This record gives sequence, structure tokens and C-alpha cells, in this order.
Amino acid sequence: MNRRKFLGTIAALPAGIAAPALAQKGRPRAEPVEKETPQTTPTIALNHLGFRPRAGRKILVVRATASAPSSEYTLRDIGSEPFHFTRPLAAAHGDLGPCLTADFTDLQRLGMYQITVGKEHSVPFFIREDVWRRTLPRAVGYYRNQRCGVAVPGVHPVCHLDDARRRDNGEHVDVVGGWHDAGDLRKWMDPTLLNAIALLNLDRNLAARQPGDPTHEQILEEVRHGNLYFLKMQAEDGRVWHDTAGGVNGDNSDNHWTDNIIGTPDDRYINTTKLEHISAMFATLQALVSQAYRASDRDYAARCLASGRRAWQASARKGTTLDLAWWALAACELRRATGKSAYQDEALRLGKALLARQNISFTAGQRLVRGYWTESPTASSAPARARLIPYFNVVYPGLPAMALLALYETFPEAADRAKWNDAVRLHLDEYALPMSERNAFRLIPSGLYLGRPTPEAYRPLAGALTYRYFMPVRKQFWWQGINSHLGSYALLLSQFSRVLEEEGGHGAVYADLAYRQLEWIMGANPFGACLMTAEGMRNPYPHSRFVGLIPGGIMNGIAGNAQDEPILDQEFLIDWRTCEYWSPHVAYYLWAVSTLEGVA
Repeated sequence: MNRRKFLGTIAALPAGIAAPALAQKGRPRAEPVEKETPQTTPTIALNHLGFRPRAGRKILVVRATASAPSSEYTLRDIGSEPFHFTRPLAAAHGDLGPCLTADFTDLQRLGMYQITVGKEHSVPFFIREDVWRRTLPRAVGYYRNQRCGVAVPGVHPVCHLDDARRRDNGEHVDVVGGWHDAGDLRKWMDPTLLNAIALLNLDRNLAARQPGDPTHEQILEEVRHGNLYFLKMQAEDGRVWHDTAGGVNGDNSDNHWTDNIIGTPDDRYINTTKLEHISAMFATLQALVSQAYRASDRDYAARCLASGRRAWQASARKGTTLDLAWWALAACELRRATGKSAYQDEALRLGKALLARQNISFTAGQRLVRGYWTESPTASSAPARARLIPYFNVVYPGLPAMALLALYETFPEAADRAKWNDAVRLHLDEYALPMSERNAFRLIPSGLYLGRPTPEAYRPLAGALTYRYFMPVRKQFWWQGINSHLGSYALLLSQFSRVLEEEGGHGAVYADLAYRQLEWIMGANPFGACLMTAEGMRNPYPHSRFVGLIPGGIMNGIAGNAQDEPILDQEFLIDWRTCEYWSPHVAYYLWAVSTLEGVA
């Protein structure tokens, strides 16, 4: 594709995109290709939900193409009262192509509006206080539709009562329950633990309920269903198994309905591998559960807390940057749940370890960004290159900073408290914010890299550092859209904004950027497509091969091709990479939106 024509013709999906949710073992890697397609997408990129009157900036982005030659836009109230204005658009050059932008934050008048640029009309949108909050019940309801081990009326009959047999010895263990993780029938622990953690944080954030909010009782019922499965996945040694129905050798063989009869050939498998961060997530959740249920079911709260403490005691709490961050969060919630000072010493150690993995100096021959985390400690004993490799995780990119922020809030007397806050601010001010300013959408790139690690396009930053907005597609078979990445950063930014506001500071710049990450998901993207089912317009059909549409479900989202240009299945190819439902997207959405509701 001619780069100059890119914004007039959106890149098509790579060949072989309509694969199962995980490849069969030995499947050849799908090589992304480009294809000319007719212009079928809008040039106007605008959040389909709308905007809160006085929270967050109101930004219009228009892709500068031949079909959108106008240098101005008109905004009209399409409700009952006549109101309109016409204002200029400003040129905005940067990554993801040339655009025109406008800021109409000064408009706080409640109403339902539509914007016109040339002959093109935007999706109608609201300015009202609850534009985000009103979506929470639908997103929470997504989890009920994903329940496993029970019948879900209108979705599926009772299922998987025969889960499951151990991979290692074939022994049957009762692990009935939990949630189907994505657009399939598998039960991965990591993403679905995040479901329950997010639901309980939503409950905490919305302590002052408004009419229409998900109720406290509704959330406790949903979490109890998920936790039934999680508790069964704790092994005798206190650590936690990896998944149920993930396949035998990382394949797709367990992704099916069963006859619900134990001991027949269609029984699915338990992967008894035990990963540190899964045990840490489990401990975090059980500490949250003990706090949430203490008033209504004291025995259940005590049993869950005991399980969380067993997971804590079974681990040395070392490992990757991801492991350390989750154990730090576990320390915070266990301290809140027990009041015991014993968790403080370990929390301080984990905080020091996370600080040691942050690049506080300019590295790799550049002086543009710093404050990002590395995969390995920056101690002098580590190989020089290993000390520089940036931390990358498409699901948990904001987690190291989130963990330090949680330590900051939980341990007010700690000697390193100011360092934790400074580290979060450094990461946001000197990495996330400046990287987001490189494009008109204010999208935070998904990854920072040393050089060009795979044979595809990496955008040069400075020195040896490069970046991509979307996951590399020639590194491995598994790559997908970045909605979890965006949700994770939206959560981190909203949390930091809230902390600043509570301490008498000004967190608006961080809340504004949090909204921009969520707005990309809700339609302010190059395809003008809302990626939550039953909200907005131009929704792609999801990869949900067993139950179809699930209101409130969020798809993987826009991915990139080898040139790091955005791609999205809008041709009903049932593409898992861009259109499959996945738990973390919904979890982050609920958690971030409920946090932003508490920001002034």
C-alpha cells in the first residue's frame, strides 16, 4: 500500500486471519499482507458515547483524506432545542497519518449532538453526566453470560459439569464453575481472576450508588460464582494451577461443549503448571473477597482469606517484573484485610525491587523518554543489554506503576513512600504522556523496543529505542488488538488522577488521557467503530463462536500489520485477533470507568 494513501484506504486483515482462538500445534505462522480496499470507513473519529459536561476534554479527530476536504466542522443539537455552531479544524501531523482536530471542551450544555464535516455526519452523541456510568450494568452483565457450570437462560444450557482431569496424572478433580474466558469455552485463570478483582474494585469505587448502577448484591453474587472455581484451582501446596481447558499441548483441543458426564472421552484437562503471578493474583482476590463479604458472610470471608494467605506463604515472591507487581498488590490487600503489619516489610521489599527495575536515567543513547520499566533488574550483575530491554505486556503494561501507587496509598508511613509516587509520576510524565503526543488520537503505543527485534516496521524514537502502536506480528503466532493495553493505562492514569485530586492537587491531565484511551475503544479510532457490543455504532461482529453476541462484551480491538498500520475485521471473517471477546478488556473498562467517576 502506498503510505500516502493509507488514511484513504484502511489496511485489510492479514491472510489466514480467521483461525481458531489458538492455533493447532504446528500451524504455520500467519504472515500479514496488505491489500487495497475501497474507502468504506468514516473520516470522523469521535467517542460514540459522548462526553461528561465538566470532566475530560471533548476532542474531535478527522482523518485528512480527499473525502474530507473541509477545514471546519458544524455541531448541532439534534434534540428538542435549536443550537449549533461552526468552528475551524486545526491540522495535526504525527503518527497514524495526518489529521484535523478540534477541541470543544467549553461546550458543557446538556443535549444530544451530531457533528458534520463536509458531507459526512458523526454518530449522534450525548453530553450528559452519566455517558460512561450508564454502560456499567451492561458490562457487568457480560460476566453472567460467560458463566460456566450452570445454565444461562437465552445463552447456553448447563455446561461442563465434568470439568476436569489433570494433565499430569489423569486424575479427575472437581473444577466446575467460573467463567468462560473469551469468545470460546476455556477457563484461563489469569484473565478471569482479573474479572473478579475488577468487579470488587468497581464495588469499592461505587460505594455511593446511583439509580441504575450495578448493585452491591449483584456484584457479590457474580464474584462468588467465579470464586467457586478459583478456590478449587488451589493445589495442596497453596499455589494455584494455570487453567482448565487450555488444551493438552497449548492447542485448541479442549475448546468444546461436553456431555457433562465424568469419565467419558470428552472430559477436558487441567493444566497443573503453577505460575507466580497467578498465585499472586489469587492472593489479591481472596484478600479483596474477605473485605467485601465480611459483613454479609463472615465464615466465607474467613475461608477465602485463609486461602489467600496460604498462597502468600507458599511463595518466595520473586521473579519477573509482572510477578513482583502482582505480589505487591497482594501485600496491599492482605494488609487491608488483616491489619497485620507483617505484610508491610515484604511490601517494602517488593517496592524496592520494582523501583530497581525502572529506568530513571535516559538510556540507549537517547534523551527523550525515561521512567519505563525493564524486564530484568538494572543491577550491575545483569548483562548490559538485559538491563535495557523494556518491560512489555499487552495485558498488564500499567501494572508496575499501579503496584507502586497501591503501596503509596496503603503504607502512608513507609520510608520509600515519596519514591513510589515519584516513580509513577516519572513513568507518566516522561514516558506515557510524551509518547501519546506523537499521534492525534493520543494513543499510548503498546511497546517500546531495543532496535528492530523482528523483520517488520518499528518506528524510530531516538538512539537505540523504537516503538510500535500495535503488537509485532512476525514475532510469534499469537498477536491481537490492544484494548487491554489501553484499558490498563486508562486505569493507571485514572488512579493517579484520583490520588492527586484527593490530596488537593490537579489530576486533570491524567484523567483526560485516561478518557482518550477509552474513547479509542468506544469509536474514536480510524474505523469509527465501537468495540463494545450493544453500544455505539459500526460494531464488528465478534469472534464468539459458541454463543454469539454478548451485550457489554469488548473485543480485542484494533491490531496492526507489519507496517504498524491499524487493521480491524469489518468483513465478517470471525477474526479472533481483532474481534474476539476477552475478559481483561471488560475488567479494565469497569475498573477504569468506576475510578474516573470519583475524579472531580
